[in-house]
Amino acid sequence: MLAEYSALRAEIERRANIQWNVFALQIGSAGAIASVAISSVSNVAILLLVPFSSYMFGSRYILHDFQIKLIQRYISESLSPRLGGGLQWGSWKAEAISAAERRPWFGVIAWNTAHPTRLAFEGVAILTVVASVAAIAYGWLSSGLLPWYMALGSLVLWILGLALTCLLHRSFDRASS
Repeated sequence: MLAEYSALRAEIERRANIQWNVFALQIGSAGAIASVAISSVSNVAILLLVPFSSYMFGSRYILHDFQIKLIQRYISESLSPRLGGGLQWGSWKAEAISAAERRPWFGVIAWNTAHPTRLAFEGVAILTVVASVAAIAYGWLSSGLLPWYMALGSLVLWILGLALTCLLHRSFDRASS
């Protein structure tokens, strides 16, 4: 059973490393997309790719978080009792976290809206949705009317980006409970 525990801890570590790789991919891809988008006024609509990548990477991050919590729950509820309660790390950690969660809402323990990791996915998506609509509106007002197909395409992409951002927000809310 100790070998099983060791394998499960290795799986948690592997998934945590993947989470940080996904986080780095999110930051890097959002930065690259934003760089290309702001390099020219005609590229501003490219910003609307960020909510799509945020949704994909954020969902991946949440999936690994769920699996890590599932493994931790298995260790504390199934494996530890079979070892006579000898694995105390999980229960000790749960008590320490529940005590820390009583702090104000602006913290890094609970996945509240201001959580830094959550902002890296959700916040970046919201920021680009707002920035893209502002930039497209500015371009439209300053240079005249856009062709109808460009205006319609931008609107459709904007609505899809907003919908994916809302889905990502809902996924983080579900993952936090």
